[in-house]
Amino acid sequence: MSSGHVAGGANSARGGGDALAFAQRRLARARELLDEFRLDAFLVSAPADVRYLSGFRGEDAWLVIGHHLALICTDSRFWEQVAEEVLEFQLERIERLDEGAVAALQRELGVQSAVGFQGHDLSYASYRRLRRLHRGRLRNAGDSVSRLRMVKDAGELAAVRRACTIIEDGLEQVLSSGLIGRTEAEVAWELRAALHERGVQDLAFETIVAAGERGALAHAIPGDRAIKPGDLVVIDAGARVDGYCSDITRTVAAGGIAKAAAEVYQVVLEAQQAGVAAVRPGVNGTVVDAAAREVIQTAGFGEFFGHGTGHGVGLCVHELPRLGRTVGDVLTAGMVHTVEPGIYREGSYGVRIEDTVVVTDAGCERLTPSGKELRIVG
Repeated sequence: MSSGHVAGGANSARGGGDALAFAQRRLARARELLDEFRLDAFLVSAPADVRYLSGFRGEDAWLVIGHHLALICTDSRFWEQVAEEVLEFQLERIERLDEGAVAALQRELGVQSAVGFQGHDLSYASYRRLRRLHRGRLRNAGDSVSRLRMVKDAGELAAVRRACTIIEDGLEQVLSSGLIGRTEAEVAWELRAALHERGVQDLAFETIVAAGERGALAHAIPGDRAIKPGDLVVIDAGARVDGYCSDITRTVAAGGIAKAAAEVYQVVLEAQQAGVAAVRPGVNGTVVDAAAREVIQTAGFGEFFGHGTGHGVGLCVHELPRLGRTVGDVLTAGMVHTVEPGIYREGSYGVRIEDTVVVTDAGCERLTPSGKELRIVG
C-alpha cells in the first residue's frame, strides 16, 4: 500500500532548492520518454537508474513513473532510508518488488495501461512474472532510461573529478613506495588502504594488479605472484566518490625492461594519445576506437588488442557511451568515458594505458592527467 506522503522533503539529506530542481529536471526528462515510446508508465529497475532519478542509494527498489505519477517501491528495510534520501517520489510500501510495483501502477493507471520495462536489467524469470501480472501492453524500452545518464551535470562532474584526483594520489603513493618483491595482492591492498586514508569507502571495482606474463590477462585478479625486476606491471584501479567512479590504468616497469617491451609500451602510448586526440562532440565512439586501433595495427600488433577502446564512467564504472570497434555512441559535451587501448601477449606481458576524460566543446579534458611516459619503479 502507499505511504500517502512524498519521500524526502525538509528533512531529506538531499533537501534544498538545488537538489529539488535537479530531481525535477531528471524526472521531467524521464517523462519525455513516455511519449516517445507511447507508454503510460515506466518501470525502472536498474539500480543506477533508480539512484539517478530518485537519489535512493539503497538496494531493492523500483520506480513507477507516469505523466503525473512518481512512486518508489521498496520493502520495510528501506522505508527510513527513502524518507532521508528521496525527493519527488512517493513511497510505496511493498513486500515483493515486481508484484508491488505492478499492483501500484495498476491501481493508479489501470490494468490495461501500456508499460515500459528495462529488458537489459530484468532476468527472464522477472519478465515472466511481469508478463503474468500485467494484462496491458508491455514494451522493452531497452537502455533509454540509462541513456539519460550519459551527459553529466556539474555536480556529477565534480564527483568524478574528485574520484579521479583521489585514485591518482593513491596510486602515486603506492608506486613511490616501490613494487619489487611485493605480491600483486599486497600492492592491491596497499592501494585500497591509500584510498581509505583519503576518505574513500568504496572502490569503483576490484583493483587489477598483473605482473609480467599475467599482464596478458586484461582483468587479472591480483594473486601471490611476486613482482620481479624486468616485469611490466599493469595496475587498473578506481575510486568511488558520492556514488561516482573513476578509472585509470598505468603500466610501469619494475627496475627496467627489455628494449622490445619498451617499444611495445611506446606503441600503446601513441595509440592512447591518438584516441584521446580523436575525442570531440559529434564523433562516434567507433571513430575514437579506430584512431587508437590503427596505431596498434600499423605497428603489427592488431591481433593482440581484442577489446574496445573505451566505455562510459559514472554511477557505474562501465556504462554508456560505448567506444568499440563496431559499436559506438555519438559523443556529446559532458559525457565522461575512458580511452584505454592495450596490447596483450599471452605468456609474456601486457600493456594498457587508460585515462578517464570528459568531452568538452573543443575536444576533451583528461581527468586523470598524471604522466604516461614509461615509468621505472623499484
